Amino acid sequence: MTLKQRTEAFVQTGDFIKRHFSGQHLPEETRLHEGLDKVIEVAHTYNNWFIPKFVNHALASIGDYLNTESLERFTKDITETEPKTIAVVCAGNVPVVGFHDLMCILLTGHRARIKLSTDDNILLPFILKLLTHYEPALEPQILFAEGRLADFDAIIATGSDNTASHFHYYFGKYPNIIRKSRTSLAVLTGKETAEDLKNLGSDIFLYFGLGCRNVSKLLVPRGYNFNFFFESIIDFGFVVNNQK
Repeated sequence: MTLKQRTEAFVQTGDFIKRHFSGQHLPEETRLHEGLDKVIEVAHTYNNWFIPKFVNHALASIGDYLNTESLERFTKDITETEPKTIAVVCAGNVPVVGFHDLMCILLTGHRARIKLSTDDNILLPFILKLLTHYEPALEPQILFAEGRLADFDAIIATGSDNTASHFHYYFGKYPNIIRKSRTSLAVLTGKETAEDLKNLGSDIFLYFGLGCRNVSKLLVPRGYNFNFFFESIIDFGFVVNNQK
């Protein structure tokens, strides 16, 4: 299977996602669209942090970057090598957060051995099924691990600081990317517009702030008046209604 074929599978998956949210469904894909709607519903049932609003945002974002121009630019320096098996321990803090790691592995021609998070074990398999629907030759490249991870050449693992220390202990002998907890901060000067602060509100409240790129600390000038800030983020008040 060539890089072009692999890339095209991702582009077609992105096109499907875009059609799903634009309502421009193809008749032959009716069952796929019904399936995605059901998966979004079930994902929320299993993980109450995954409200449809945020799941839709995550999926639509994936659809946006899975286009021919972006992926050709992203893959322009890839050279074909002997396929390896790369294990991926997925996080579950944000919907389909492990997708980008898997995309990189599959686009480069390697096999992915996937350990799903119990918090996000419904959405990602569906998206990968879409990939193999458009390119069946990818199916042998996608392996799901049950129980203990084994039979891999390198590993990408994402978790808390505590789990990262365990990852280093168990997987330190393999080539690895092991990610710990991360957080983001914002620096305000007091000169921000309402639009600036509304965008900051998205950075804070998207996915209920559970993402590593969510802003969880503000640095402000001494004596900063927060009234304008709170007025600008009022649209995110719905987050207080989540039962979790």
